[in-house]
Amino acid sequence: MRNLFVVGTAGHIDHGKSALVKALTGIDPDRLEEEKRRGMTIDLGFAHFDLPSGRRAGIVDVPGHERLIKNMLAGATGIDLVLLVIAADEGVMPQTREHLDILRFLPVRAGIVVLNKIDLVEDPSWLALVKDDVRALVAGTFLESGPIVEVSAKTGKGIPALVQTMEQMLDGIPARQDDAPVRLPVDRAFTMAGFGTIVTGTLWSGRIAVGDTLEVLPQGKQVRVRGVQSHGESVAAGIAGSRVAANLAGIEKKEITRGNVVCAPGVFKPTNLMDVRIRLLADAPVLPHLTRIRLYLGSDEAIGRLSLLDRPRLDAGGSAVAQVRLETSIVAATGDPFVIRRFSPMITAGGGEVINAHPPRRRRGAASIAAIEQASVTGPHARVETAVLDAGRQGTGVEELAAIVSAGRTQVDEAVATLTAAGQIAVIRGHLFHRKTFDAVAGAIRREVDAFHNAQPWRVGIPKEDLKLKAFGSGDNRLYAHVLAEVVATGSVEETGEFVRRPGYAPVSSQQELTIREHIVHMLSEGRFAPPAREELAEGAGDGVAFDRMFRALRDEGTIIEIAPGIAFHRDVLEDIKAVVAAEIAAHGNITVAGLRDRLGTSRKYALTVLEYFDSIKVTRRIGDARVLIDRTVAAKKET
Repeated sequence: MRNLFVVGTAGHIDHGKSALVKALTGIDPDRLEEEKRRGMTIDLGFAHFDLPSGRRAGIVDVPGHERLIKNMLAGATGIDLVLLVIAADEGVMPQTREHLDILRFLPVRAGIVVLNKIDLVEDPSWLALVKDDVRALVAGTFLESGPIVEVSAKTGKGIPALVQTMEQMLDGIPARQDDAPVRLPVDRAFTMAGFGTIVTGTLWSGRIAVGDTLEVLPQGKQVRVRGVQSHGESVAAGIAGSRVAANLAGIEKKEITRGNVVCAPGVFKPTNLMDVRIRLLADAPVLPHLTRIRLYLGSDEAIGRLSLLDRPRLDAGGSAVAQVRLETSIVAATGDPFVIRRFSPMITAGGGEVINAHPPRRRRGAASIAAIEQASVTGPHARVETAVLDAGRQGTGVEELAAIVSAGRTQVDEAVATLTAAGQIAVIRGHLFHRKTFDAVAGAIRREVDAFHNAQPWRVGIPKEDLKLKAFGSGDNRLYAHVLAEVVATGSVEETGEFVRRPGYAPVSSQQELTIREHIVHMLSEGRFAPPAREELAEGAGDGVAFDRMFRALRDEGTIIEIAPGIAFHRDVLEDIKAVVAAEIAAHGNITVAGLRDRLGTSRKYALTVLEYFDSIKVTRRIGDARVLIDRTVAAKKET
């Protein structure tokens, strides 16, 4: 049986919400001096108490003033049961209606209407009239068939009956996902002497344990959990669905605020663009396309614009799929509920749920509507597959998937196993990629190799780095390496040194190009240890374009090696120089530039350039003015 629950209050100002909390718990939730002085709740208050069954309820008390709706929304997130408090002597008031409107869009499915201040009502007919108004108010909402309990927070009348009703209502509330990634929307951050930074909130999912490393978003700062309290007690771990206070190391109080999210590291990503389903209240003002709104999700508030993809405006009571474009980033996942208010005047307009927290920017039209609608009706397996497909060439991990699709780890693991067995996704070194992405990269590799051969037929193949840039661009290197290996294994392409080509491809050159090729090889072979510079070779070739092609082709295949800009040696000549260097070092322990110059009978320029090249390819190492051998295989070749 679930033992920890979160109960929230709602209702108009001065209807006795805080007094009711104190009557239930013995704790005054008004903690600010100004609140006590003015007798009005300004910010969120917190308390807890044990029910007769042994279950513990944490209570979030919210302000009722219309100017403090932002604070109310921050506290209403994540509650299991709401107490909609209505003063029996006043009845339904404006903030009673607005708080109920807000609750319609939050995942609160259980509630009790509490008629408080029953001690102030002597006329039974007035009380009957108030109850009729209440029933009319809650008609069509999750409170429609809920209980109405009469109490007096002042005298204590009805409090036992309220507690018993709470017990009954909590029986049917399911547990939260404690196997999902940690996600704690912060509703309060403060410093405690001797402890440091403390954050509180209702834990949406996962478990927060002492010693955990977590991440604060959107800052992207990692923190360590030094201590955890839940519902007034120190615990080893706070669980999903409970109130949690976490003592965090690695962050100052000034660096974290209400609206931030403490979560599993590397799982959630802040977003400022979301696909959503939105619904307006029956009496809401019309919202035109790109109207400015305030969006409330978790304990955060963000300002943005509502992009209507298939209509010029959304009328009162209407619903639509749309995109929300925010001015600042928030943390969101599929299925998250939100509330929207007009930017000005600040009145509640409606709410909805997130369909995709990381979509592409949508163009207006039927295609975008269809894509969003399709995503909104799929089951967990399809959502996992879509999320992996949307991750593209970057891929994703299982923890990230759990956050994106708003599912538990077990459910995601099952979906991944099924999709992997069906060949729809591939797991590459712990990262997930969709087969369509895999096939797209493979196709791009084949196309780029063919295009390169068609454009530059005189070359042995496309350089590997160029192929990756053209066929893959940015993405996770694990995917590219795996796809290239598979394309090679299937025989679609082959690797030759640092190049990729069609299997068995032979460079194609004109007779003029072949003549120039022979000219380059001959001149570098004849030049030996003092080869002509590239400019000299080009002058003797005649056709500059044909020369550049053949020079590059010879360099690609390794017949000539350009050891510095404009200076190239024939491959065989360079091997001879390596042998000389190895012999000199074997005989004298090292070799100098002057020593190599004298042995080769060449100039200092060539001797220095060759030794610097040998340094760069790890054949030799410079020590002072001399070189010693690093690559012992060179000496071994000389000995044989």
